[in-house]
Amino acid sequence: MAFCKICACGRKVVFDRPLSYPSNCPDCGRQLANCPTYPEGDPRIAEQMQKKQEPAPAESTAAAPAARYALVLPDGTRIGIPDEGGVIGRTGIGAEELAAYPSVSRQHLKISRRRSFFIIEDISRYGTLVDGRRVPKDEMFKVDVGSKITLCNVETTLTEIGEDA
Repeated sequence: MAFCKICACGRKVVFDRPLSYPSNCPDCGRQLANCPTYPEGDPRIAEQMQKKQEPAPAESTAAAPAARYALVLPDGTRIGIPDEGGVIGRTGIGAEELAAYPSVSRQHLKISRRRSFFIIEDISRYGTLVDGRRVPKDEMFKVDVGSKITLCNVETTLTEIGEDA
């Protein structure tokens, strides 16, 4: 019997054993631990997927349209940060945008928003810098909007996305 979880982005993630699900959604990088687990044939799956997809805008972009904050790469590309945070990396949030940067880890850092600032945790192999200061491995680190966050050797800027962007 197969099982599945429905991510907040609407992605259905299928797995073989009840506790063998991946940590993060392959599409958006959100953690799946808080999502309910359903048997593969459960009729509630279609209902949950429909609920998750209703608020999505008709036109989607690569930078998570609902995001209010983003990491801006050197070429100007934005990686939208979901309000609930997640894991940024080549297989997490920003996977498509970071694919051109092999020095960035698959799961580089965890990010979550607090009222007026962000908390990051470096989970990478090669490290993260914030405004030139090394982020201690596996420790929480406060980051403000406008900070320069360097993922290995890729410098990004944490910005707030304006209403017109």
